[in-house]
Amino acid sequence: MRRSSAKFCNRAAALIALGLLAACSPDPRSPEATILSDTPPVYDYPIANPYAATVIGMPPEQKVNLTALPMPDDEKIVLYPNREIPEGYWYEDGLRYGQLLQSHAAPLIYVIAGTGGDHKAAKMEALAQMFYSAGFHVVLLPSPTHPNFIINASSDFLGERPVTSARDLYHVMRKIDKRVSKEVKITSRMLTGYSLGAMEAAFTARLDEDQKKLNFERVLLINPPYNLRRSIEVIDKMLFVGMSGGIDDADRFIERVMARLGSLSQSGDALDFDNERMLLDAYEQDKLDNASLATTIGLSFRLSAASMIFTNDVMGHRGYIFPKDSEFTTGTDLDTAMALALRTSFGDYFREFYVKEAQRNDPTLSEAYLDHEASLAYLDGYMRDNPKFALITNMDDVILAPGEIDQLIGLFGTRARIFDNGGHLGNMTHPAVAYAIVHFMKYGGQP
Repeated sequence: MRRSSAKFCNRAAALIALGLLAACSPDPRSPEATILSDTPPVYDYPIANPYAATVIGMPPEQKVNLTALPMPDDEKIVLYPNREIPEGYWYEDGLRYGQLLQSHAAPLIYVIAGTGGDHKAAKMEALAQMFYSAGFHVVLLPSPTHPNFIINASSDFLGERPVTSARDLYHVMRKIDKRVSKEVKITSRMLTGYSLGAMEAAFTARLDEDQKKLNFERVLLINPPYNLRRSIEVIDKMLFVGMSGGIDDADRFIERVMARLGSLSQSGDALDFDNERMLLDAYEQDKLDNASLATTIGLSFRLSAASMIFTNDVMGHRGYIFPKDSEFTTGTDLDTAMALALRTSFGDYFREFYVKEAQRNDPTLSEAYLDHEASLAYLDGYMRDNPKFALITNMDDVILAPGEIDQLIGLFGTRARIFDNGGHLGNMTHPAVAYAIVHFMKYGGQP
């Protein structure tokens, strides 16, 4: 990579690697048998602590077996050929996405990544393989909070406003859909996402209800937030559980985790923690307490937030983090901007930037309205009793505020599948969860 081309993103990636701990040949057996067996698998996820479940994920020996399935292909599309991209983002020459297509006619599932995630996030690739095993075409889309999406597909560089993210995602899907339709026959279309991507899937489906261009047959929400601002507040508080000195203590926290567990890596997704076996061993040996686990989750989201805030600010020329009259180049010194971005919480961004910029475009928008708009409650009248929607989540999901699991159950009713434990997405590749995910997309009804 050229000189300091992506210094900000590289610095963030280095911090993640230090502090967050983070297939190929065909199988002669039917791949579908690895996911959809005649009898649903027993749910025996072993980690009761929701923070540990979120960070550790699935013990390797209990994961659903996907090793015999192919990996998605990397693809790229240019959506705004005349868009001026700063020289500092010279490598951003199109929106990158993934696809895994059948050789025969099949339904197509679009998958939206979680906060900060791209199409190569481990959870995205696992979902692609799960759906492919059941006979689906699959297209994997980066999160609208990922820098590649912001630079190449965002229409307003405002940040995470679900209604505008849905508009941008829908634009991307329609362009990709035309491409895929030239390669294979699509019999129907479906939509899913996890974490923030799940909320965005719901809003995108609502937009499609009006425009009727893709006509999603089923929409599955996996571990969504109920109210985005409240989830942001919950996550922001996690960051400081293990940092007595606040954000200024981040460097010491990173060093402390490194000293215990060594250098590990993480993909672009805020919650794609690698090396589950090492993390599980450390947890079982009491090397990871709740404070460290909570702070790991909070810091992971903060790094994703910093990258999102910075990229939106550079592209939108608003001067919130990066001077709006400055040119962003490969030689730009980003230490000050990086430090400021890391000290900016999602909550600060919502109040100080998101609300003000939204009101600049429409003065009638109140903070209370924007808060309500960024929640599944905003779509209550559309989703409640709508059989195309289903929910899969966990009773102990750490990004939900008190009472929100009950609100989700009330909204989805019998179309909700709530697992007792698993934290936030920690159990997604458990055979029983994988079965529920694929079963709904293939047959509908209750996951």
